[in-house]
Amino acid sequence: MKTFLRHVATGQYFQALDRWTPDRDDAYDFGIISKAVKVARKMRVPGLELILSSDGPDQAAATPFEKFLLGLKGKRHAAGRRASRPWRPAVNI
Repeated sequence: MKTFLRHVATGQYFQALDRWTPDRDDAYDFGIISKAVKVARKMRVPGLELILSSDGPDQAAATPFEKFLLGLKGKRHAAGRRASRPWRPAVNI
């Protein structure tokens, strides 16, 4: 499983600090989600999404995570209480 960051508006993938690429093959593979989220939080770039990709080029899932970058706003839900809108990843196939 490969893990990438992509800017939604430009379609560019993270390659290095201050360097982005349109080609996923040239993008930096974080390997695990937590590393990608850590870098995204530090960069604080709005409009990023997390891309999880298997070996096939058409097998990728994209998840915008604006709330993680900007901090969760609003009230927290009590334990055992279901949120009004459950999290569902966007899937690009």
